[in-house]
Amino acid sequence: MLAILSITLPIYLIIATGYVAVRLHYIDDISISGLSRFTVRVSLPALIFGAIVFSGSNAAINWGIAGGYLFASMVLMTAGYLFMHLAFGEGKGASWIHGLGMAQANSGFIGYAIASMVFPDTALAVLAWLMIIENTVVIPFAIVAADLVGNRGSGLSDAIAKAWRSFSRNPLVIAVTLALVVRFVGISIPQKVETTIRMFASAAPVVALFVVGGMIAQYSISPYWRRTATITFGKLIVHPLLVYVVLGSTIGWSDPYVLTAVLFASVSMLTIYPILGAQYGAEQVSATALVTATCVSFFTVSALIWAIQTGLM
Repeated sequence: MLAILSITLPIYLIIATGYVAVRLHYIDDISISGLSRFTVRVSLPALIFGAIVFSGSNAAINWGIAGGYLFASMVLMTAGYLFMHLAFGEGKGASWIHGLGMAQANSGFIGYAIASMVFPDTALAVLAWLMIIENTVVIPFAIVAADLVGNRGSGLSDAIAKAWRSFSRNPLVIAVTLALVVRFVGISIPQKVETTIRMFASAAPVVALFVVGGMIAQYSISPYWRRTATITFGKLIVHPLLVYVVLGSTIGWSDPYVLTAVLFASVSMLTIYPILGAQYGAEQVSATALVTATCVSFFTVSALIWAIQTGLM
């Protein structure tokens, strides 16, 4: 157990440090926003670009892992949408965003920091694969679906255009696209440029974790505990379990890439989840679910790591 805590405790202490720093006004909201932009626009793209370009020749993308993870995430997101709408009477637009909250892990900010300590040989490659399907399919699909049914006056063409604008300007998507082009064409990256990219990438894990804590500190929580519990359960329990069942049954239950993908799926949702929810009147539920899932994930992720290390998975 001490070995497991040596992995998870420092990560969540960094998140807690960011939370306390903002709550005590040691770091202001504007600074957290700037750090978040640096992470999303510079260090994470460098990390993803390096994961694709500088990995082994067979690790550019594994469609078995990516496709299985995509299938599990889309099934859960759809089920989450239906359950939130039918069981709690949430608006259709909000229900799609809550479904996304259950099925979209914070892979770049939290997932990689944890996975790289448990599976150092596979974490970077799996991060690249998951970033591709999350940013090209899962998130755009949720945005289009939410706009179409959310009574915001958007037709299909308008919803797709909005999703395309968000998608095409996403720095992570740009990084993935450039990296795939470099791999496909066979462009050689000079050593000094590679070193620079790796230096930017090395800043991603710690800064990202600090930003998660700082952003959580900016949200207020609400008493919607049944909704919160449902979303949290879907994200922390159902998502990794579904990924494990899909990938384990098709690729192998103890395959290190499968277990790495499961570990990514086990972390809490994107920190922009409340921002997306606010567009459909669901900011309070989304913010409460984000705070709750991030706190509870310390225990669920630790339990998952214990199960992996003891051979139960």
